[in-house]
Amino acid sequence: MSRKSVIAWIMLAAGAVLLMAVQPYAAGYGHFRRTIFSELLMQWRDATWQHGALLPFIVVYLIWRRRKELAPLPASSSRRGFVLIGFALLLYFAGFRANNFYCGYLAIMMLLAGASLWLQGVPRSRQLLFPWLMLGFLWPLPFLEESIGYQMRLMMVKTTGFVLNTIGVGSLVSGTALQSLPDFESGRKAGELFSVGIAAPCSGMRSLFALLVVGALFAYFRQRVTWRRLTLFSMILPVAIVANMTRILVLIFAAMSFGQKWAIGDAEKEVSTFHELTGIVVFLVAVMLLQAASRLLDRLGGPGRGRGRVVSRQVVSSLS
Repeated sequence: MSRKSVIAWIMLAAGAVLLMAVQPYAAGYGHFRRTIFSELLMQWRDATWQHGALLPFIVVYLIWRRRKELAPLPASSSRRGFVLIGFALLLYFAGFRANNFYCGYLAIMMLLAGASLWLQGVPRSRQLLFPWLMLGFLWPLPFLEESIGYQMRLMMVKTTGFVLNTIGVGSLVSGTALQSLPDFESGRKAGELFSVGIAAPCSGMRSLFALLVVGALFAYFRQRVTWRRLTLFSMILPVAIVANMTRILVLIFAAMSFGQKWAIGDAEKEVSTFHELTGIVVFLVAVMLLQAASRLLDRLGGPGRGRGRVVSRQVVSSLS
C-alpha cells in the first residue's frame, strides 16, 4: 500500500470518527442533540437491537476472510466513489438539518461505499460487497418495530390459535391474548389451563432482526451460488414465524402440564425461568429449518459449491 493510500485511509478513519462520535447529530425524541455513536449505544441496550454491537466484529472477520481474494486484485481508483462521497456528505447534512438519525445511518453507509470505490476501485469493492451489506444490520430501525410489530403479534396469536384448535386443544383468541376454552362439564373456567398474552417480544419482532443476521451468515457460508443464497435468505421471515410459534406452543403445553406460574409466570408479570429459557428454542428451530431448506436447495439444484463446476470446465478446456 502506497504512502498516499495510507494517508487517505487515515483521513477517512478520522472523518468517520468525527461524523459519528464527535459531531452532535440529532435529538431524536430528546431535547438535545446526540452523536450517532451515542444513539447506537443507547439503542443497543434494547434486546431487539443488541446484535448490532457484534456487527463491527463480524464485518472485520468477513473482510479478513477475503484477504486472499483481495491480494492479487490491483488497487485502482474510481471517480464514481468520489461522487458517492459527495452525495453521502450532502445526505449527512440533510439529516442533521432534519434532525433525523436514519439519514445519518444511510450517509455513513454510502460514505464507506464511496471511499472503497475511490481508494480501491471496483474489483476490490465488489469483493467487499457482502461485508458492506452485513454492516447494514448495525443500525437500529425502531420505526420498523413500531409499524409492523402489532401486526406481527396479531398474526402470531391467530396462527397459534388455529394450530391449537386444529390439534384439538380448544383455544380462544382475544386481541393479542390466547387462552383455553371453558369446559362446562368439568367446571373448568376460561383460561384455567393456559392464558398467554402475546407481548411484543413474543411476536417475533425481537428475534426477527437477529435471525436476519444469522440467516444472512448461514446463507453466505452454506451456499456458494448467489441465487441460492438469496433464496435461503428470503426464507427468514417464515422461519422466524414458525420458530416463534413453536416457542409459544412449548409455553402453552408446559402451562397445561406443570401450571401457568411455572411455565409462564405469575399475575404480576414476573417471567418464569422456563419462559426465559424457551427463547433458545426460537434459534434452534430456525437453524434446523434453514439447514433443511439448504439441503433441499442442494438436492433441487445439484451441488451447492459453484466453484467445482468452474474448475471442471477449465480442466476440460485445457485438455481439449
